[in-house]
Amino acid sequence: MIAVMNDPPCHMRALFGEGMAGAHRVLYVADKLIGKFLPKLANHFKRENIDITMFATQWLLTLYTSSFPWELVTRVWDAFLAEGWKMVYRVMLALLEQASPQLLKLSFEDILGFLRDLPLTVQAKPTLDAAFRIPLKRKIVHKFELEWLAKQKEKKW
Repeated sequence: MIAVMNDPPCHMRALFGEGMAGAHRVLYVADKLIGKFLPKLANHFKRENIDITMFATQWLLTLYTSSFPWELVTRVWDAFLAEGWKMVYRVMLALLEQASPQLLKLSFEDILGFLRDLPLTVQAKPTLDAAFRIPLKRKIVHKFELEWLAKQKEKKW
């Protein structure tokens, strides 16, 4: 457990450290990944004023343990321990990709309600199959992490 908190590829301690900087980094990366892999949905969220923090905080900071099916949670954790955050992001993208046809038709309040109830409807196998098809590379995640760090340094100056 100490390794999961402190060491690569997980680094979970930063999520809950001073100012929750790690949590902000994870959410920043997630938002950028939605823009890259699901641009229509990202634009729709922007038009409807849906911020990543309104739905993904609970998903990502708990690694889906808060309300998703146990079969999905155990598979995500298994991959997370081996690969780190890449799998967590892939699952988020798969969930949103699968829900995109419905989400693109909804307005602000309905989007939030849909995303709140989404964990109750998720089937683990199709979601994980979709997650593994997403061509997310570590270098993309790393690029967005470095971008976030640069923005933090700019804020300090």
